[in-house]
Amino acid sequence: MILPEPRDRFRGTLPKRWVALDFETTGIWKKDPDVAVIEIGLITYERDREVAAWSALVKSDSPVSDFIAELTGITQAMIDKDGVDVDEAGDALAERLAGAELVIAHNMSFDAEGLQWLGIELGRDQHTYCTMRGLTAPDQKWPRLEEVVKEFQIKLEGPAHRAESDARTAGRVFIEMVRRGY
Repeated sequence: MILPEPRDRFRGTLPKRWVALDFETTGIWKKDPDVAVIEIGLITYERDREVAAWSALVKSDSPVSDFIAELTGITQAMIDKDGVDVDEAGDALAERLAGAELVIAHNMSFDAEGLQWLGIELGRDQHTYCTMRGLTAPDQKWPRLEEVVKEFQIKLEGPAHRAESDARTAGRVFIEMVRRGY
């Protein structure tokens, strides 16, 4: 992984209240018009301190494929048993996003599609930040979350491709980025 020169966008200071967000879906938004959110994870921070964590499985009309179940560990049976409907998930997420100065994700363009799918628009005073884009040197491929974790030597808690643990990992990456001047 080749890191770009630090730009110190945040001047070494984390926002007062911010959230890290991640979605698990039934596929890739740009490849399939029937893609649906199956899990949402959100971690709320005050500066560098995690203050709340939330996740939810989401019911939809798009079934979970064997590939997605193997990748994420999320099965259709889990969603049928414990999932909430789309409106309930969207309302709960919007409530948790309220008051956050910044919403970060490792692949913000993908996660912005999840927000749109749930009908959520961020407030005018809320901003977004993509850790993947922020760590990409010119002419380099965008780093996977696992590559950044290895580069920054960040401890993982929880499985990859689960929304809450990926959101927490993205949050830790962002904290380290700010600390290092990215």
